[in-house]
Amino acid sequence: MKLVGVFAATRWECDAVRRAVVVERRMHVGGTRCLVGRRGNSRLFLWRTGVGPVRSGTVSREALAGQPLDLAVSAGFACALAPSQVGELLIGSEVVSLGAAGASSDQAVPCAAPYRAAAVDAARAAGVAARAGRFVTTPRVVWRAEEKRRVAAETGAVGLDMESAAIGAVAAARGVPFLVVRAASDLVDEDLPLDFNLFLSPAGWTSGIVQCLLQPSSLGGLARLRRQTELAAERTVRFWGAFLDAQ
Repeated sequence: MKLVGVFAATRWECDAVRRAVVVERRMHVGGTRCLVGRRGNSRLFLWRTGVGPVRSGTVSREALAGQPLDLAVSAGFACALAPSQVGELLIGSEVVSLGAAGASSDQAVPCAAPYRAAAVDAARAAGVAARAGRFVTTPRVVWRAEEKRRVAAETGAVGLDMESAAIGAVAAARGVPFLVVRAASDLVDEDLPLDFNLFLSPAGWTSGIVQCLLQPSSLGGLARLRRQTELAAERTVRFWGAFLDAQ
């Protein structure tokens, strides 16, 4: 039986993966809670990491120290940095981290080629559009279209998230094959409805709520983002069903 570990940042992303498996139990691995499910010849371990590289690095480090895996996957949603449709699957060829000094290809974490090919095949079998390419991880939410385009030009990446580089680095250190598969929930040429960085710390929640109240137009944007996220979740469920069935 193949042991697949999936790391997703939020409850909504975890729920999309969970819907593709039969849940067997919940357990703690190295002090980190995970859900265990099964589909076909695979047992899936699903961890909710929280948002950002620090949290995802901590959870994946504890998880891989306590649970042998055949494959570690960074899953969930992402910003598409290449021309794409909402819900399109973005499959990583490698992932780099973008900091103050820019992205360094010398520190790129490669995604396992056989699993990358299997992911492309699974997306095709599920009838979901997909593209493969570089991912970039940032420590903050990139929410303005202008900044998204700048990151795309600097890195040549097809997708952007806040967790994959940290998870990939832990997997590489453990010698575990690594893969990134995320569904596009927002696009390179659109602003997010507000600055979600405000909600990354408890102190920022008040400011975020005030911003929503002062900018009623953001409510329409939030509704649009919710619809896009629901579509990304539906494509995620379809992909995981096809991917696990093929293992």
